[in-house]
Amino acid sequence: MAEREDIGSPLLEQTLTSDDSTRSLINVRRYVQQTSTEQRKVWELNYREAAIYLQEGQNNEKFRTHPKNQNAVPAYLIVHNVWYNILDLAVSLLLLMLALCEHPAVKPFRLDEIVHGSLELFALTIIGLQLGMKMRWLGLKIFVTHKRTAIKSLTLIVMYAEAIVVLIRQTNHFRVTRALRPIFLIDTHYCGGVRRVMRQIFQSLPPILDMLVLLLFIMLLFAILAFYLFQADSINYQFDNFEESFVNLFVLLTTANFPDVMMPAYHKNRFYSLFFIIYLVLELYFLMNLLLAVVYETFTGIEKEKFRQLLLHKYKGASCAFKLLCSTKNPGKVTFLHFSGLMKYFKPRHKKRDVYLSFKALNVNETGLLTLGEFCNIYEITSLKWSHYKGNTHWFDSLPFVLNMIMRGIHKLVVSALFNYFIYIVIAANGIWFLVDTVTLSNQRAKFEFHEEFALTWYSIMFVSIYVVETILKILALGPKEYFNYGWNIFDFMVTLSAVLAVFGTFIDDSFHYIVVLRPLRLLRIFKIKKRYRNVMDTLYVLLPRMISVAIVLVLLYYFFAIVGMELFYGIPLKNCCKNSSVESFYKYDNSTIYNMYFYLNNFDNILVTYVTLFELTVVNNWHIIMQAVTIVTNHWSQIYFMLFYIASMVVMTIIVAFILEAFLFRMQYKMTVKQEVDRLEDRMIQVDVMMSKNDIENNFENFKSDWHLNLLHRKLTEVDSIYFRGTRGTTKQDLSHIMYKDEVTNWIKEEESKNKADLREFLQRRTMQQIVVQPEIEQDSSPSHII
Repeated sequence: MAEREDIGSPLLEQTLTSDDSTRSLINVRRYVQQTSTEQRKVWELNYREAAIYLQEGQNNEKFRTHPKNQNAVPAYLIVHNVWYNILDLAVSLLLLMLALCEHPAVKPFRLDEIVHGSLELFALTIIGLQLGMKMRWLGLKIFVTHKRTAIKSLTLIVMYAEAIVVLIRQTNHFRVTRALRPIFLIDTHYCGGVRRVMRQIFQSLPPILDMLVLLLFIMLLFAILAFYLFQADSINYQFDNFEESFVNLFVLLTTANFPDVMMPAYHKNRFYSLFFIIYLVLELYFLMNLLLAVVYETFTGIEKEKFRQLLLHKYKGASCAFKLLCSTKNPGKVTFLHFSGLMKYFKPRHKKRDVYLSFKALNVNETGLLTLGEFCNIYEITSLKWSHYKGNTHWFDSLPFVLNMIMRGIHKLVVSALFNYFIYIVIAANGIWFLVDTVTLSNQRAKFEFHEEFALTWYSIMFVSIYVVETILKILALGPKEYFNYGWNIFDFMVTLSAVLAVFGTFIDDSFHYIVVLRPLRLLRIFKIKKRYRNVMDTLYVLLPRMISVAIVLVLLYYFFAIVGMELFYGIPLKNCCKNSSVESFYKYDNSTIYNMYFYLNNFDNILVTYVTLFELTVVNNWHIIMQAVTIVTNHWSQIYFMLFYIASMVVMTIIVAFILEAFLFRMQYKMTVKQEVDRLEDRMIQVDVMMSKNDIENNFENFKSDWHLNLLHRKLTEVDSIYFRGTRGTTKQDLSHIMYKDEVTNWIKEEESKNKADLREFLQRRTMQQIVVQPEIEQDSSPSHII
């Protein structure tokens, strides 16, 4: 049975041999029970605190924010509760969405001031409660010095005061501080990836700012030169003063006004073109690309350093948790009993079977006790999903002989190289045929209706049928579970499904004709033919989680500038606004003609329209036309808003390019450096196999019969000697980095391990001496070595 090292027997022996012979047996039992109960409570506190340390390591939270005492734990647990995290996320999103309802509102969502003001106060109050509980476990000193918390608190105070003013006055006022609402979303539990991206952006800013200063300085020099060169004799009206000279060269950097800005001077003298050519070559083709190179270099260094810091931070969290699980009977070791106690709080949804499998997977030395080095792999092992593993068998092995032979033949066919080459030829032929068919139909469009152009043809049915047969054969050969575990199979299945829907859409009424546009999606399978294409798709797969975080950062950047833009430019009249200017034709509105350019729709009249306007500014094509029109209607200072938005969006987009470059080149370097791991990488799965026997259950679980899963497993194990289980999880970039930087990781871990082992030995010795001094009459072999 499980060894109950933390309760009972040593204390009982010590008490029975006591000199106090008058103590009755009933008192002895009561004393032992009381002491055992207190020890259990202490262990429960240790389990909970150890779980907190692991969560802080996993979430990259600073250990200085760890609860300082037992009284601080309830507040910590409430704020880190999953339901509270969902509530925090919900109210943060509510604050952002209030921009739809506040002035200037999107008409269908418009609310009165008392309604949206009350909603804002409610959301801010929930966030204030979270900050209040955070102060309780952090203490005032750490709360004030914690940068993110301090910024959030100041923003909350300002916005709370403004919301109260709105409710009292029953009208909106100039509230540019609404642009700070994304701070609340960024600080939520579920936006950890967003915070990491923003941290990388801020860490990359110094070299970016250096390059921007150089870029703007050279632009300034060229602006001065252009003013003196083109102002004389009105060679070019776009350089009549220094301000226009600088702004036009800034726009020229984006190429949005080229060659328009050059043509007047070029008309006067062909040699003036050299000024613009030299400027663009220097600024656009040299310095802008140099900026990308500098950002990539900085970003790559940051990525490796970030990996090292996250790795050591997790190791530190695991080390702190390990100390709390050590007992004086097994110093420097953790038993399964205490590991399972920890898992109640760290992974409460894990079954008891999975907890034991995780323990056994960690215990590579098979001693039954976890060392510090073994325990530090807890993050990777506890994220595995365990299932019964039957070895290198197939799902159809248990079928009758005839069916078994048929399935084996299908499996042999599917895994053969000839079958794959045949599918590749079909894909290529389908692509060529579809392209020719589309070009032919487009040239004959006048003779056909839409539904006739997409009429079902025999070759469409043939290609789709081949794809369907391929999918069915693969599912039969591999089994549904194994088939859908492989990313490319899922990709094939979705493309094939879209092709089938397109075929069926052809038979449906004309009102469903839009379904046939799914037919071109079949061409996506061309990506499987060439290895380079597969690498691109694999890079996209690896990048997807991080790109979602980057996309959120970009959306929040838009939100900031959208709020500022609405406060500054709401309601400005843009129809026919720019008479006698170079942009007059873009904003001219005439009911008598259909040849309007509709640029007046690019305004700041509500949050949704503003997002569209900002996206047009990001694309930079004709962005200067929007800026010039707003400047004409308002004043010249408005140009600062548009130029700052361009610089901010350019910085974020440059870092996105660095993300993609780093991920793709990392993948290529990985494959070249660690060639033996390519198959494992392609499967994108981490696998760990563990054997479980009948004795494992009986020796480690006292009441296994009361647990339905354990009892059922015990019955199975009475029929066989052992059962193998396989733990699987998806491969992350951290797993690849572990292999890529294997030598560096070993050195990092050794350095940290030597520090932690020394600290652990000193800690246990100090703790043991304290217990001998304080309670010399009680043997403490079974007590915890640390108390919260």
